[in-house]
Amino acid sequence: MRKILAILLVGIFVVAIPSASSMMGPRIGRRIIPNTPIRTADVPEWADGNITGVYAMKNETGYEILGTIFAYYDNVWGRVGYYKGIWQSLDGNNSGQFAGWYFHHVALGHYNITGSEDDGGFIGLLRFNETDMTIKAVSLVTYGDEDYFIRYALCSYTVFE
Repeated sequence: MRKILAILLVGIFVVAIPSASSMMGPRIGRRIIPNTPIRTADVPEWADGNITGVYAMKNETGYEILGTIFAYYDNVWGRVGYYKGIWQSLDGNNSGQFAGWYFHHVALGHYNITGSEDDGGFIGLLRFNETDMTIKAVSLVTYGDEDYFIRYALCSYTVFE
């Protein structure tokens, strides 16, 4: 039963990724979020909180941490809202921005790579833990037209008062 559900979920992701990429998540967000680079020291007026953590690749021994992420989020209604942030690889060779929308346990978004025309979209599942203020996410990410890979995010979040 689990294998059938996993195959079904992957099938939905493979169909949904091109749809999410064609939505151009950040362009939708640009109507609400100013098109300025995110800086960790400057809190945007629209932000309800921030997210900090790492993104990783899963292997046989656990997670291999690839880099860090930082984002601001805005809850539009309940667990529906948008986010905009920055990412950087651990070796410092790659960095960029990402932005998108979340709908309860589903996230849609778009990312870019600084100094390059390369970008891509992602769709993922979120798990919120309100007790210890953490978010665990798994996303199917597109890179180019045909490359897909899975990334995990392990983050904590802060709510601004």
